[in-house]
Amino acid sequence: MIPNIDGVLVRTVSRGSASTIDTITDSTESLTVNVEKEAVFYISDGEVTQCGSLNPGEYLGGHVAQKVAADLDGRILYETLNASQDFDEGDLTTNAATGVGIFLSSTTVPQMVTRMPAKLVWGKKQTLANMAFVIDSYAAADIAQYLLGKQFDVVESVFKNGYAGNISTAEVFISENLTAEADLTLVGAISSATSAQTLVINGVTLTIVTVTPTAAGEISAGTTLANVMANIMTALEDPFTSVAGTYYKLTDANAIKVAGSVGLECVTTAAGVMNILAKGGGRMTITEGISGGSVSTPTLHCYYGKKGAIDVVVQDLSPVDMRRTSTMRGTNVFSSYLAGIKTFTDSADKFLDVILRNAA
Repeated sequence: MIPNIDGVLVRTVSRGSASTIDTITDSTESLTVNVEKEAVFYISDGEVTQCGSLNPGEYLGGHVAQKVAADLDGRILYETLNASQDFDEGDLTTNAATGVGIFLSSTTVPQMVTRMPAKLVWGKKQTLANMAFVIDSYAAADIAQYLLGKQFDVVESVFKNGYAGNISTAEVFISENLTAEADLTLVGAISSATSAQTLVINGVTLTIVTVTPTAAGEISAGTTLANVMANIMTALEDPFTSVAGTYYKLTDANAIKVAGSVGLECVTTAAGVMNILAKGGGRMTITEGISGGSVSTPTLHCYYGKKGAIDVVVQDLSPVDMRRTSTMRGTNVFSSYLAGIKTFTDSADKFLDVILRNAA
């Protein structure tokens, strides 16, 4: 049950008259624990023997557990997009966001760090207590550079669970699991193209071809604009899996580079325009070599606001679990979590979605 006090007014007292009693309204929201993820790998007894004193199961299990933790972190930080207010380039000099990300510079950094708290206080009447600012390493480096590095230490943050210091009334934390975003625009069908068309994401090339896809990363151009958009979406949302006649899967190593820690989410926002969200993937690089195509400068969604405004329930975050196999001489190593993540309506007012862009 979430109370709402918007209808409670501060009124003039009329002596001798009955007070006006306002009503507190409420709404019912629930958080569902439905995010269950795991990473599992097998290690043979022979590998254990050859590693000598080093226990490869524990060593590799620890690194895999870090991947699982990054997945959870990315899903939590993806909730940043549910903020009731954005903070972008428009907020640096006015009281309104414009949809254009901030390019960090000696001019914009001081504007950003001083005006973020102003927007949160002015727009949603929040107090500036118990605050966090979550950015990535590049943003932290830029802010430290332009503010002469006096507020926090980017290098030291790796030894302090990501904590880098204080700035703009908030504790600064560094995460590479923030969500990035870009738009891909096509102007027509490319089924008649005389040469292969390319889309490069995080250094991995996807090739749009006018024949049946048979090589890693090939996507069918189809026969219409809608066809090629749908085929690109299929490839980006699951780069690990081939779809006959539509897409031929990447190698696992390249698919991981494209998908990031959580995966890409694609939505067609208009005819020929696809919004690409790298959920928990950190900064995204994207270029295209498509006739008549274009991509927007990628942006990064950073969190500024109250700690705990995003509700997280972790029902199970088990230690690395090593289980002997029954059919092979070896061990399966499990790392998993079971959680629920949600931004409740009243909590969306408690933080800003701070939008940065990669280039001027």
